[in-house]
Amino acid sequence: MNNSLLILLFALAFPSVVAFSPSLVLPKSSIGHVKTTSLKMSDSGGGGGGAEISKSTKKGLSTIVIDRTEQQEEQDETPEEQWRVVLHNDEVHTFNYVIQSLCKVIGTLDRKRAFDICVVTHGTGKATITKSWKEQAMKYCLGLQRQGLTASIAPENRFTGDGEGGGDADSSGQE
Repeated sequence: MNNSLLILLFALAFPSVVAFSPSLVLPKSSIGHVKTTSLKMSDSGGGGGGAEISKSTKKGLSTIVIDRTEQQEEQDETPEEQWRVVLHNDEVHTFNYVIQSLCKVIGTLDRKRAFDICVVTHGTGKATITKSWKEQAMKYCLGLQRQGLTASIAPENRFTGDGEGGGDADSSGQE
């Protein structure tokens, strides 16, 4: 079997691998005559859109040109709501343990900031540790709970102020 024909058969067998538009030049069937055929393939799954195969034959020449067409998807760019990770006071854990746990679970916190969070938590009963998107806030909260700390998450819109202080919820006092 001719190599060009094998490549064409492969391209037809796996249309979802790459969207392409090859030009295949096969040996000429009659002298001085060039035959051109265009085939359209529908997209059968993955790969961006239908592909067009164009064959033309010319004596002694066999080339394949692959043009990739990329399909851009429109995505709704709605800003995701911020969530706060809130640490609640308990009378069980020492400051040192809480500082270690905060730094371990939330890698961006340094010991100074963790200490400040401990002081606010101890004084007011709760403090905002960080703000993040919901999935990340849940991971932080579960990590802190695995360390034995009492933590929760709440949407940003339920809080007033800039978030640096005690993590106060709205006036109803709920979280």
